[in-house]
Amino acid sequence: MNSSHQKLDAEGPRDPQQEQRATNTSRGRGLAHAARREWYLLKVDLFLDGRVPGRRRKEILNDLRNIIDAEADIHTLQEAISGLGEPRELAASYAEGTSKKRVLWTAGVAAGLAALMVYWILGLTYTLGMLSVAHQAGGEFSSHFFFVDVLVFSTAEGIGIGWSGDAALWFPLGLAALAFIGTSRAWRVFRRRPR
Repeated sequence: MNSSHQKLDAEGPRDPQQEQRATNTSRGRGLAHAARREWYLLKVDLFLDGRVPGRRRKEILNDLRNIIDAEADIHTLQEAISGLGEPRELAASYAEGTSKKRVLWTAGVAAGLAALMVYWILGLTYTLGMLSVAHQAGGEFSSHFFFVDVLVFSTAEGIGIGWSGDAALWFPLGLAALAFIGTSRAWRVFRRRPR
């Protein structure tokens, strides 16, 4: 039978798209399905962060995961996700009536990691710039990058870079901690809860 014709069964003609969806469901949803679903749920989770307690967020995300999978069995994954709406609006509907004064743990961790990444990119760029000068001029050079001692050398025997001092550990960690505290509003952990 030509694949462009609709297949017939006991109930009449069947839609080829519905048959394809049934085949996809029976084989498993696959990595692409899981990746798109989890990306959508991550966005919802970020908007729920700080507005809904952790346990409740997990329950909401598990329910949404089950809803998306059930709808994807009937419709396409895109239709299932579109039916739920924008992540911000969906999260707002679940967060109605909750306090907006919670700690933003996820945002704090993301900000801390971003601060570390920026610090190390700038530090490595600074060090490689020093190494370039050392390679052209030859010899050994030392400098400071945000309280960290930086050493580079380029001799006939080889080239090298190094960082030393206690600041090599405490400065990036302090920077990450400041980014975490500022973004997450961590001081809200210590506020009194109404009885």
